[in-house]
Amino acid sequence: MDLPGPGGDRERRFASHLDAIAELLDWFEQQQPAGVDPMVWIQAQTALVEAFTNAVRHAHATLVPPPEVVVRLDCTSGTLRLCIHDQGDPFDMEAAWSEPEEGADSDDGSEDLPSLDDDGLPILPMRDAHWGLIMLRKLQQDFGWSIRYDGLPDGGNVLVLEHPLD
Repeated sequence: MDLPGPGGDRERRFASHLDAIAELLDWFEQQQPAGVDPMVWIQAQTALVEAFTNAVRHAHATLVPPPEVVVRLDCTSGTLRLCIHDQGDPFDMEAAWSEPEEGADSDDGSEDLPSLDDDGLPILPMRDAHWGLIMLRKLQQDFGWSIRYDGLPDGGNVLVLEHPLD
């Protein structure tokens, strides 16, 4: 099973803006090859939206003008591979995954209530503020995804998500 699918190219550049998510999803759906487990495809789509959002909100947040986010999708040799390239500073995803849980329980065994911000909304502990990292870790631990975030020699980074195809 090889891409490109019925709709086009394996690699595409998207504006580094959250408004581009609809275009990203349209492109992604056009790439779906026959025979891919629907659950694996939905997991890939969910991870793609999270990775794209992180590239826009974090990696490209201070870059003016923000560079495009480059996405590549391949289904070859029994593997679905999704790559999301950003131009942000390096980020150690493994270290973020291993940070200790913050705000868990009090010394007396009761759960701490979160502090409130100026608007009266709960301030989430650092770990709770990173739902995307938690979701990616779950894909890795519970659903067989291989996930890494690597710096590139010429600058920028690539998030690589891989899942075996049956």
